[in-house]
Amino acid sequence: MQSGGWAQNTLCHNNRNLNRYNHIWVVAVFFYQGLLGQISHSVLGTPPVDGNEPSISFDPNNSKYGIVGFNTNQLYITLDGGKAWSPILLDPPQGFYGDPVIKTAKNGSIFLAHLAHNKTANWPDFFDRIVFERSDDHGKTFSSSDVGFRQGKMQDKPWFEIDEWPKSKGNGNIYLSWTEFDKYGSVASSDSSRIWFAKSSDEGRTFEKPVIVSDVSGDSKDGDATAEGANISVSQDGVLHAVWSRNDTIWYDRSLDFGLTWGSDRCIAVQHGGWSHEDLLGTMRSNGMPFIMADRFDNLRVVYSSGACAKQLSTDCQERNIYAIKGNARTGIFEEPQKINNDVGLTEQYSPMIAANPNKSRIFVVWYDRRRSATGYFYDLYGAELGNSGRYSLQNTAHDTRNIRLTATSSLAPGNAIFMGDYIGLDWKKNIHIAYTGFDVLEQHPTIQFVCIDLKKKPRKILGHLGIEHPDLIVNTIENTAIKSSTIDPDSSNSSLKEIAIWAAWPGATSFTLEFKLGKQIVFEHVFENLKDSKVDFCLPASRFSPGVYEIILRMKGKKVKQGFYLH
Repeated sequence: MQSGGWAQNTLCHNNRNLNRYNHIWVVAVFFYQGLLGQISHSVLGTPPVDGNEPSISFDPNNSKYGIVGFNTNQLYITLDGGKAWSPILLDPPQGFYGDPVIKTAKNGSIFLAHLAHNKTANWPDFFDRIVFERSDDHGKTFSSSDVGFRQGKMQDKPWFEIDEWPKSKGNGNIYLSWTEFDKYGSVASSDSSRIWFAKSSDEGRTFEKPVIVSDVSGDSKDGDATAEGANISVSQDGVLHAVWSRNDTIWYDRSLDFGLTWGSDRCIAVQHGGWSHEDLLGTMRSNGMPFIMADRFDNLRVVYSSGACAKQLSTDCQERNIYAIKGNARTGIFEEPQKINNDVGLTEQYSPMIAANPNKSRIFVVWYDRRRSATGYFYDLYGAELGNSGRYSLQNTAHDTRNIRLTATSSLAPGNAIFMGDYIGLDWKKNIHIAYTGFDVLEQHPTIQFVCIDLKKKPRKILGHLGIEHPDLIVNTIENTAIKSSTIDPDSSNSSLKEIAIWAAWPGATSFTLEFKLGKQIVFEHVFENLKDSKVDFCLPASRFSPGVYEIILRMKGKKVKQGFYLH
């Protein structure tokens, strides 16, 4: 181990309430309309393809070439900038089972890391190594290697970084990190988890002998006390910076010799409630893992989601936020966390992802956000730029950090019986491409949805959506078991609930009517007046209605939209 020589951040010794952190860097509470066709939206497949946890990347030399991967072993490529996507079959000898991470290098090579699927073993034993693949023909074919096999151990969730700094002595190296479980899901104190690292100096064809990064092991339960989420960024001097989560804490370490040795783990933030967000309403599980990015100004940015205070589900603290920490890449010293989301009220924000533009002068963060939902069952995709010029500071009030709504239509959290994934895909080349998980109420499964922010045209500011842009009606049955969420009273339910969640919106409307029809009979009708923001979302108990096929109608001044709905 190399000597880190860092002063311990006092934040980790003081269990402070994150509500105290100021909002000084969020200087405007308004949104720009998506003008000039800057933001476009699409869904993968007709009918929509079933999938979650997407990762997306585009060619920096030709914005028409792109690739997206998602759980558990799906890959699609586009040759026309995302207008059409074609599936490709990938069947490496090590197997392919989930957690894909995709990056495209400056020379156009595509790199893909994912979990293995040893066909001679059963779940979870078949996750016995990390698979790494490369393609030099825009994703049409791949060749694979692997790293991390240790008999009887499980290898989970890889992330990797490519050193493409021109003056770095590690230029061209690929740095891979992941979590190892002694025995996945074990509650035994003899089983633990740790963070591993491996380097490739031949574009991923082979990897050197892995080394352990984490000084302290976590448990093996796959929960908040497990060491997980390790990812790496490289600063322009070739220094490696790693972050991960364990025991309600964000940990940081760095290597000065391209990963051969690492320093002492250092706590840089308290993560109230831990990385595992199992109490999100209508959601099986999501997470708030930290992600790190180095920019060209020797800044480090770490983003993560966390409860607002230590007693996350207490009556006086029921919110979850997105936080960013600014660090110095030269010294490894970090400032205190700053809250990014600028909403007011007890709402949920979670699962952030971070990316830099090609010359690493601008940093963008996206996350899931439920600020527009009164029930907490509906979410949007929001973003914020952490900087767009010079050696800025989070404390600089002239620094522009608007929260930007990136989705025109909200998505539904369908209940905790359906896994919606843990991660958002984000890529910034000529344009910003985002792949996230939505839900199709007709097909009743998660979907891969895309947002493209066109930055080739002026203005090159990142613009977003404002208000309701078209009539919108979402109706779905939601069943939750043992609900615990910061969006509702934490003591309100410990049993199975079945509700009908409804989202209704109409541009400019101050009132509209909602009907439920069973055959020719209207079984529910309500006129909503004095609408705030031209929308409502609310829940009805499913027990109020008989099983059957319903027609849900939203009416406004002689116009209507409708949706079929089956209650069983």
